Amino acid sequence: MANQNNDHATDTEVAGENAQHERRRSEHALPSQGSTASPSTERRSRTTDANELGPDVGPGRRATDRPVSPPAKSLQRLAVVALVVGLTAGFLLVSADGVNRFLGVGLAFFAGGLAVWRLLADDMHRSVAAIQVKDDKIRRLMARCEELEDRAWELGESDERHASILATLGDVVIRRDQDGLVTYVNSAADDVFGSNHGLQTGNAMHLPLVETTGTDDRRPHESATRMGGMGFEDLHIETVQGKRWFSRIDIPVRDSSTDRQLVQTVLRDVTERRLIEEDLLAARHSAENSNEAKSRFLATVSHEIRTPLNGVLGMAALLRDTRLTKEQHAYIEALETSGETLLLLIDEVLDFSKVEAGKLDIQAAPTPIGPLAESVVELLAPKAHAKNLEIGAILAANLPAEVTIDATRVRQILFNLIGNGVKFTDQGGVAVDLSGRPNPAGGSFLDIEVRDTGIGFDEAEAERLFREFEQVDHGPARKFGGTGLGLAIAQRLAGLMGGSISARPTAEGGAAFCVRLPIPESLKNISDPRFAALDQRNIVFVSNSVVEGPLLAKRLDQHGADVAVLAPGDDALEDKLASADLLVVDNAALSDSGGWLATARLTGCDAPAIVMIAPPERDRLDHLRAAGYAAYLIRPARLETVAQIFSGLLGETGIESAWDVSAEPISNGLLANRAAVPARPLRLLVAEDNDINRLLSEALLRKLGHVPVMVTDGEKAVEAAAHGSFDAILMDLHMPGLDGFQAIAKIREDEKTAGRAQVPVLIVTADVMKDARDKAKDVGAAGYLTKPLSVDAIFDALSEINRN
Repeated sequence: MANQNNDHATDTEVAGENAQHERRRSEHALPSQGSTASPSTERRSRTTDANELGPDVGPGRRATDRPVSPPAKSLQRLAVVALVVGLTAGFLLVSADGVNRFLGVGLAFFAGGLAVWRLLADDMHRSVAAIQVKDDKIRRLMARCEELEDRAWELGESDERHASILATLGDVVIRRDQDGLVTYVNSAADDVFGSNHGLQTGNAMHLPLVETTGTDDRRPHESATRMGGMGFEDLHIETVQGKRWFSRIDIPVRDSSTDRQLVQTVLRDVTERRLIEEDLLAARHSAENSNEAKSRFLATVSHEIRTPLNGVLGMAALLRDTRLTKEQHAYIEALETSGETLLLLIDEVLDFSKVEAGKLDIQAAPTPIGPLAESVVELLAPKAHAKNLEIGAILAANLPAEVTIDATRVRQILFNLIGNGVKFTDQGGVAVDLSGRPNPAGGSFLDIEVRDTGIGFDEAEAERLFREFEQVDHGPARKFGGTGLGLAIAQRLAGLMGGSISARPTAEGGAAFCVRLPIPESLKNISDPRFAALDQRNIVFVSNSVVEGPLLAKRLDQHGADVAVLAPGDDALEDKLASADLLVVDNAALSDSGGWLATARLTGCDAPAIVMIAPPERDRLDHLRAAGYAAYLIRPARLETVAQIFSGLLGETGIESAWDVSAEPISNGLLANRAAVPARPLRLLVAEDNDINRLLSEALLRKLGHVPVMVTDGEKAVEAAAHGSFDAILMDLHMPGLDGFQAIAKIREDEKTAGRAQVPVLIVTADVMKDARDKAKDVGAAGYLTKPLSVDAIFDALSEINRN
């Protein structure tokens, strides 16, 4: 009966487990029918069901490990009792008789039945235990199957999700084995190439390229890909939507199921990106072509303008060197001023074009910074003095004598800034202050400040000043001319040299432009032996100056001098004169500088006196020397001249020699060297196709004392050079027929064939482009002179040839 009950319980449990298993299988299938239950939720429910099976059913427990149940213990007790009863019955049978023997037989029968029942019960118990072990195994297998089904379902869901993402992106994914055969292709290939495409499993990969250059499945980078590398390129492919651009990426992958090495190719539609790139490339080519055309246009226009401009300015200079009335002289000056203005505008446009095109190279070299700034100041001084303006430059004592900069570009920046100051100033003047300060990154900074007392500008306009074609004075009624490119060029040049430039309005109403350039040199000690004699000396400037006087006073004060700048009639002037060691008198501040000095001498002032005069006042020098002035300074005063004169008057050199060391600034006249006589007349061959420039060149060379032979083109120049003896050749570049470079090459070839020495060749041209200069250097030209011609440049170049 117990056995039947146990069998019934076991059948019931198995039936229940089967029902639960079927229920879970049905629930597992529900997600495909729209169920929102997640795999994690199902796994939790299954874990709960497994826990409900009891502690004896677990994947890590064995049936033999379970403790003995109470029924099994009772059966063991019954077996012991049966054994005792059986022994007792046997004893009675042997030792008793009658009733006792009958009782012994009964007990023996009972003990035998009990033993048989015990054996049957034990067999039943072992059968039940075996069934339970089997049930445990079944449960564990079912749990494992369900776990694997969950994983398979999750992997399937992940594959579907990834496939849907790829399908949404439209990327075609192809996998190939090492033999180049397709092992997998996603569904996006059908959308791109159509349902009958050739990318089928087992076939070689073939892409329908618009333009093929060979077998598509053996492109150069794919061999590297199969070796473990990665390749990519853009392909133009025929699709169901027409010709499209695809980005192809090949990467090595490994098949996780077979552990085989595969190549995975991903094709992504990049047609829009490719079209944008092509538009940008076309726009870039168009801009480059336009920029090149603009450069050619500017070079051509510059050459064509400079050629007649050379004739205008040259002939004006020759005409000015003849006998003229005052009216004619005024007309010549107006002609020269207009021509120089036109030349300046051309140079600004060309420079801006070079900077914008990135064709301007910076060539830094050790340069004396003081003389460089003073030369620009002296060059612009005539314009400033013509407007009754002061102009001057000062160099801080702590700056080294030479700094490493691009002298040509710094001179150009100074010329633009100082020229602007002169142009926009009607009263006062322009001051140039050069100083230095340490650079935390090493070396120093060269600070150049150009201040003027002109119209100024608002703080908000500071940035606008550096834009192209911008001026403070703008609009149709503007007063000042110019292209508005000077400051833009200066800013870009400063940037190319690693520096910067800024502008600010000054408190006096003018403008200040600050240029900061890095230099490798360190700042020096302030002491300067040239100014040693000035230490503890009292120097008095008698002047109304607002620029030059304060600049000189600042420089002398750095060397220990006690400097006072006082206007004539100042109450403190008399006391200062009594203790003065040196007087500096501004001739423009007094109506009679000689009479004022005589009066100062009567008051007891016996200090040496220096008079400052403007270049137009040179005719008064004899009178001023007779009045008792020990020396003179031509405005703007150069620092070297100041050092010599001041040291001479305050040191041991003496007063008389100080007048001899007085120096005048560099002359700006076109024919400044007309009186200079060459060491020997040179016989010169001049090749020039323009009639006016040919006439001008001949006249200038004859005035310089040389003998020119004129030819009109390159072929005649080659012929003349082969049959004549010349000291030098002046060659124009752009001539009909044989141009200048070809003529030079032919002349050099003839010289080599005939065994003659090479004749120095000077290029004289209106072509100012860098390419022409570089080519002239390559052919071995002795010099490169640009039109309009400067007699000083011709004189210097021919003097160098004469010395050699």
